[in-house]
Amino acid sequence: MRYSIILLFSLVFSFAMSAQCTLTVKVVNIKKATGKIELGMYDGPKYWLEDHGQFRDVIFECTDAPEQTYVFKDIPYGEYGLSLYHDVNGNGKMDFRTWIPKEPYGFSNDPRAKWSKPSYKSCTVDVNQPEQTVVLTLQTW
Repeated sequence: MRYSIILLFSLVFSFAMSAQCTLTVKVVNIKKATGKIELGMYDGPKYWLEDHGQFRDVIFECTDAPEQTYVFKDIPYGEYGLSLYHDVNGNGKMDFRTWIPKEPYGFSNDPRAKWSKPSYKSCTVDVNQPEQTVVLTLQTW
């Protein structure tokens, strides 16, 4: 009996640890169906909004306006922050006018970011279901 309980606990624990999500990211407020969208997923604050260190990072063609989706598969349950920008001219970088972004950008939970970058904590999403959707709204400065 004791071993059965331990075995059952082990199975439940291993299932919980291996639970994974298909995360659909819906990008809204796209003004132009040109260029590319770069989408970064971060699994902690250490590299938040850095050009390296993302848990997942994708670049995809922007083909639809006013919205487009991207699907991340096999995401372990946990807490993540998402950021993106719309590289409208397709030059592979976020363009700035002095320090002001010239191209649209966005974050999970849609914090309004003008004078400083939002914190990782303000952008975290709890991924805890087999299928989940997060909406990111592109904004301009």
